[in-house]
Amino acid sequence: MHMHVFWANAVKYWPRDVELIEEVSLQQFSEWLLLRVERLPDHLLQRIRDLESLKGGLTPILSEMRGGDSLWLCQSRLREPLQGHEGVALVRDDQPVVYIRVLNY
Repeated sequence: MHMHVFWANAVKYWPRDVELIEEVSLQQFSEWLLLRVERLPDHLLQRIRDLESLKGGLTPILSEMRGGDSLWLCQSRLREPLQGHEGVALVRDDQPVVYIRVLNY
């Protein structure tokens, strides 16, 4: 069973307001996310640890991936209280193609 971790309105195509931070694997993204949501109930944390389940939440990214594409941690260019965000993006030719906002400031 796949889990849809992120809201549909958190997905943005060809975002211009994010900067790339670090290229990551699916496992590294899971670990990054776990560090930021460690206070969630254990059953939800387990879904983030389960890479197959996490893939379900990343369907908008994974369904668009082609050879040479990669996952990157990103953050908004604007980072002020109540105005910034962090997430993960599919990157192609050094440009974010699909971005999923994961955390808001």
